[in-house]
Amino acid sequence: MNKLPLIAGGALAACLAGYFGLSSYSSAQAEKRLEDWVYEHQLDDKLSWSKVSASPFGSSLSIHDITFDVGGKEPLLRAAELHISEVISDEQRSRMRLRLQGIEADQQAMGGLRQLGQMGGFNRQLNQATRFAPAVNTGLREMPAFNLALFVDIDDDDSSLVTELELELPELFSTRLHYQLNGLRNLNRELQRFTDNLADLQENPLLLVQETEDLALAMQRAELGSLQVSLRDLGMLKRSAALYQRYNTPLDPTAGSADKQREKHLRQQVAEQQRECSEELGRLPRGLEDTCELLGQLALGEIRGLSLSLEPEERVRLSDLERLDSPARINRLLDRLNPQLESL
Repeated sequence: MNKLPLIAGGALAACLAGYFGLSSYSSAQAEKRLEDWVYEHQLDDKLSWSKVSASPFGSSLSIHDITFDVGGKEPLLRAAELHISEVISDEQRSRMRLRLQGIEADQQAMGGLRQLGQMGGFNRQLNQATRFAPAVNTGLREMPAFNLALFVDIDDDDSSLVTELELELPELFSTRLHYQLNGLRNLNRELQRFTDNLADLQENPLLLVQETEDLALAMQRAELGSLQVSLRDLGMLKRSAALYQRYNTPLDPTAGSADKQREKHLRQQVAEQQRECSEELGRLPRGLEDTCELLGQLALGEIRGLSLSLEPEERVRLSDLERLDSPARINRLLDRLNPQLESL
């Protein structure tokens, strides 16, 4: 009888047993550290979870069924899972990737979106048309569970800061922001020192203000390496346009199909908005010439989203963004930023 499959199977079973044994140990250690952190920050009665799981070698950590309760009628925040990975923390570098899945916010968040909707597409209570702004009219009664991801990498060797932020709101939209800042000397060390001394600084408000101002000045001296930001519609614009057509189209019973009248009225309104956009913005710099046209296509659902990228061809400091006191300076800065606006 060939014993090779049995030996291979036994080796695999031993490896799996070792893996899950290490994983269980790592999870227990991770949960103990999490409990200590919650205790130190006096969050025992606010933050809770059902389970903690970790990879055997500490490369990733997942916290399940998180609830953050501040004593209101309902928890302020729930999340199905928080996943932490790509962790580096030493004197030269700090890096971490966080992913929050299945986030449920309280109804205040949805209330804020409803207020924006009233400012934009229609106001049912007043039964009157308001300015066409479909991008803020959700048409939803409840906020769907959403996902959030954050990545931060501070590297003193490269004097750089890289940040990525992704937000996905199902049935609404998704957005992504990525940027890199250069010329940040010793930012990681400074932030670690600030964090280590925060308790003492809070007891001395003047010193805390000074330290905060020093960090702000360091950020102002930073140079923008690149920036990309995108917005993709996941259904919000389609519903918003439908709501606008339903409640803001003046129908003529003798003019034929109501649906055709609504479509025609919507396109007329978007065309008017495009015209006003072009008049207000005037001649746009290279890379942004199609801004008004793309915004109109987005409102009509002809494209799914927009992406804006900045790839400076010359040095641009963050402090330059605060000195936009004339059209000529704004144009010079835009030329340096080398913007590109594209459809998705």
